[in-house]
Amino acid sequence: MISGFATSKETIKYLDEHGIINRETPWFSFSPIAIGTHLGNMDDTDSILYQESIEYGLINGINFIDTAINYRGMKSERDVGIVLTKLIENNILQRNEIVISTKAGIIPGDIDAQLVPRDYLKKILLDGEIIKVSDLNIVENHRHVLAPSYYKFAIEQSKKHLRINTIDIHYIHNPEISMEVLGDSTFYKVLEPLFLFYEEQVSMGNICFYGFATWDGLLCNPGERGYISLERVINTLKKVVGEKHHFKFIQCPYNMSFNNAKTKKNQKVNQNYLSLLEAAKELDLTVVSSAPFNLGKLVRNGGNPDNILSSNLNIKEIYSIMVGMKNVENVIKNIELIRK
Repeated sequence: MISGFATSKETIKYLDEHGIINRETPWFSFSPIAIGTHLGNMDDTDSILYQESIEYGLINGINFIDTAINYRGMKSERDVGIVLTKLIENNILQRNEIVISTKAGIIPGDIDAQLVPRDYLKKILLDGEIIKVSDLNIVENHRHVLAPSYYKFAIEQSKKHLRINTIDIHYIHNPEISMEVLGDSTFYKVLEPLFLFYEEQVSMGNICFYGFATWDGLLCNPGERGYISLERVINTLKKVVGEKHHFKFIQCPYNMSFNNAKTKKNQKVNQNYLSLLEAAKELDLTVVSSAPFNLGKLVRNGGNPDNILSSNLNIKEIYSIMVGMKNVENVIKNIELIRK
């Protein structure tokens, strides 16, 4: 297992040495484009492509990798771990130069163990007494949990896959699924023990920071099913943890056709309705974005990928864009977009 975590000094040094624009937080800095690992087939062919892209990116200026335990049946995390081990053991890279984020909350499958999510839920999580049936929140084919026991298990699994001792950012993945089932009062109450758990994980050195990675929970209208109030989340956090918490990051979709994070005044903070980006700034949270191509639709409809990314890079309230890259050619193009 690889020790260490991203630090301010070494991440800044890395970005400067590679001539990459520096998006600085109080704790570390990262490249304005991160390598995302969501899409792709759950096979060795795509794993090889991802590993080649991740390796090229890490060697040439991208120091931010985003993944999740459920991406590609756990293969995405494992691909990241293979590359990190290779580069760090060969002294090409230092762990404290790189920011690694991953997620949990959605019930995953494990393709290498030939377990689809339904089987993984039964054989590993329920039979293994990691969670109870009552912990499950189900919306259509989405199965989600907020039980701390699951997150403890998931963090340990992610650490093994990534081959690291400490995860820089760990997200609660799509919490709006559970919100749809639980409703307002129960949802925020259930967050209380989960936030306490996350702070314990920080003190144990398993993670550095945590947050929410959402799809539409922070972007829909108040009163809609699944809507999450960011101010209420932070008030819940402060109630049980206090001011010195480590909930510091939000991930949300942002693209030319779905720009609610910037344009929609749906988050009430201090009695004023703000956009998500404005609310996050008011609440001292760092925002990164996903789905810059709207799951490929913008490109299929004739959009130029470079122009789309360049437009998104101009949104300064978004610190980094998670871009799926499993072809080295795309990594090369994207690195050019973020050079100083």
